[in-house]
Amino acid sequence: MRNINQPTPEFINRILGIICLEKGLSKNTKTAYTKDICLAFDWFKSKNIDFFRANEKNFRDLFSFLQSKYYKSSSLSRKLSSLKQFYDVLKAEGYIKTNPLSNLESFKKIKNLPKSLSEEHLNLLLSEAKNNLKNVEQNNPAKKMKFLRILTILEILYSTGMRVSELVSLPLSDFIRIKDLLQIKGKGGVYRYVAFNKESKKMIEMWLLQRSSIKKYLKNKYIFPSNNGVGHITRQSIYMNLSELSKSINMNSEQISPHKIRHSFATHMLNRGADLRSLQKLLGHADISTTEIYTKVQSKRLSGLVNDIHPLNRINLKKQESI
Repeated sequence: MRNINQPTPEFINRILGIICLEKGLSKNTKTAYTKDICLAFDWFKSKNIDFFRANEKNFRDLFSFLQSKYYKSSSLSRKLSSLKQFYDVLKAEGYIKTNPLSNLESFKKIKNLPKSLSEEHLNLLLSEAKNNLKNVEQNNPAKKMKFLRILTILEILYSTGMRVSELVSLPLSDFIRIKDLLQIKGKGGVYRYVAFNKESKKMIEMWLLQRSSIKKYLKNKYIFPSNNGVGHITRQSIYMNLSELSKSINMNSEQISPHKIRHSFATHMLNRGADLRSLQKLLGHADISTTEIYTKVQSKRLSGLVNDIHPLNRINLKKQESI
């Protein structure tokens, strides 16, 4: 058994580095795990509990405390997962004999149905974006680029269902010879293919043509550069542009976000007959259970459809009217 007084930031980083290497975790996940480990360490320190000698009861007390602070089940489950993995490595490395979290069960996560926009709302947004581009003054190139960019982004998000974090980091080199399919790097560094429809391809080609005429963009490696030409456009900028677009059609800006467009893509694809496995691949879900949540959305829609149009309901309505 090795002895160590307390986990230093360097020690935590090294152990998490092993986990990330084995699991293929992203930088964002590593950052979240670091916060989880440090939170547990600080709590143990306040209770004079040795981090390396903490037992099952200590951890049950820790999570009882976190629950009292109204942490969500999803957040608690992630903290439990990160701590379990951390202690698994400590055991493998010889710092501890047993993992004190082995018997702790994951917190029941309430899966909220993803909120999506209707096909009608998406078509209204796309139509408004096209009208803005069509009606912009010819002597206002900056506004033209802004309208063309958000239209292209909207088409890509809805056509592919990709995450906004994946979209902003798309390299220009991938679009030199644009085809129907594009391989992108998703969560956890996992690659997958996304598919473009004809309209999104058309808008990408138009954007690339206009982009090539902007001097400050020429040396930028991203398909969507930031306004000053350094780095890529931010997720916040995309959100703001979409909010402006929604307000112009009297739509609540809180209803629209890049992530809701991703949910809309998934919901509309299922509604039109896409199979779950194909949708899982397009969305880049590691587990089919994540994709299955969209079937609940579809079930609610089908239930409403039956209630609205089933002939027996119409017969019952006529009986009620005659009473």
